[in-house]
Amino acid sequence: MTIAVNIAVPEGLVFAADSRQTYTNARSDVRVSSDNARKLFQLGPRHAAVTYGWAFLCNRNIHSHVNDFKLTAAPDGKTEDLAIALAKHLTVQYNAHIEKEYDAPVDEKNYALALLVGGYDTGDKEGKVYEIYVPGDEARLVQTTDQRVGAAWRGHTLVIGRLLKGYDPRLRELQGFDESLAKALENAPLDYLIDYWSMTLQDAIDLASFLVHTTVQMQRFSDGVRMAPGMSANCGGAIDVAVIEPENGFTWIRHQALHALHGSGIVANGET
Repeated sequence: MTIAVNIAVPEGLVFAADSRQTYTNARSDVRVSSDNARKLFQLGPRHAAVTYGWAFLCNRNIHSHVNDFKLTAAPDGKTEDLAIALAKHLTVQYNAHIEKEYDAPVDEKNYALALLVGGYDTGDKEGKVYEIYVPGDEARLVQTTDQRVGAAWRGHTLVIGRLLKGYDPRLRELQGFDESLAKALENAPLDYLIDYWSMTLQDAIDLASFLVHTTVQMQRFSDGVRMAPGMSANCGGAIDVAVIEPENGFTWIRHQALHALHGSGIVANGET
């Protein structure tokens, strides 16, 4: 599971994600396979994508497939075209994955993985964020920096939903929940009022980091809820953060780098 966040404000776009990768073993236990997975990608000088859902296709992680895609994609193309091309590329890999029987196909109304793809078209001051689903070949506009600012969160959304929306969607499963309450919730009366229009890019970075960090820590300190105990800590590891600005393009704010294992610093009888 993943927690992926995108925030669109007038100054630019912010993307953030955790780096935990999990799998279910032969005993149906959820295991952490890595806290170093890369879920946030630079697609070009002015574009980025963040993924959630399946971590592998054809026994390769999504990061490797995105790297393959970048070799063929136009680096300065339109954001929507780039998103659709990425959806088609990953759908080819998904179909091969299913053909080789690595996994059963998802239901027609479901998806294996999805991505938020955003950036700036060449010469355009308006940043756009699209959502794509795999399998699929379409892109849905989610946010922009001039007309549809705000926050989008995907993957494990329960913690952020409780915080920003004021309630857990599992509220609808409780005895006594009725249509009148459902209708009242449609108007979002419990939503925190956040002024994204006046939010600076640094504040958006802080908010995105806070939302990912809060999800990770809530999973760390809890074990589900009383009505559904036993939740695994599917989100964790380092938090990657990137921004895209109309003038400066893509910039990593926080990014995992390959490194050697930190030793004790004590070497006895060593030779080189």
